Amino acid sequence: MADLDNVAAALADAFRDDPVFAWLIPPATSRRDDRLRAFFASMTRSYLRRNKHVYVVGDGQAAALWSAPGAWSLPMSEMLRETPSAVKAFGRNTFRAVRVQLQIESKHPKEPAHWYLGYLGTRGDSQGQGIGSAMLREVLEPADAAGVPAYLESSNERNLTLYRRHGFEVVEEIRALGTGPTIWRMWRDAR
Repeated sequence: MADLDNVAAALADAFRDDPVFAWLIPPATSRRDDRLRAFFASMTRSYLRRNKHVYVVGDGQAAALWSAPGAWSLPMSEMLRETPSAVKAFGRNTFRAVRVQLQIESKHPKEPAHWYLGYLGTRGDSQGQGIGSAMLREVLEPADAAGVPAYLESSNERNLTLYRRHGFEVVEEIRALGTGPTIWRMWRDAR
């Protein structure tokens, strides 16, 4: 399970300053780093259980969670299975976090079948070295060869440039639960 720990640690570090995670687990929250790791360990376990694609660079410099075409949805059974981890991560904001997840899923395109990037993150001390781009290419190049599009949501405006460089375009901006931080829905046609 070293990879699970490395993935969770990489994503927790990468999302430390993310606006949506700061809204759900405010920076002054006690043991915030542990809470972020608990959330990303939960998501990684869920991806591994369902044979989704989990990527990690080195000993946890960066990580990505991808869903193959047709396998993007998070079943309610998985949400229930990971409820204890969600409560550990989000505490009194657990209901808000679940509502945001459901809002995001309600906007997810059903057709055509596509690769879905659930999470991609590089540790702060490894950013700017091209690792995120390399991780994107790991899935996007074979997707292009197969003529399959890709989709993601970004909750950090800083990352839009990276995703645009790789062919993603914003299709909609939404506010989490109408009043929270902005989330950008992004689509990429196969090249």
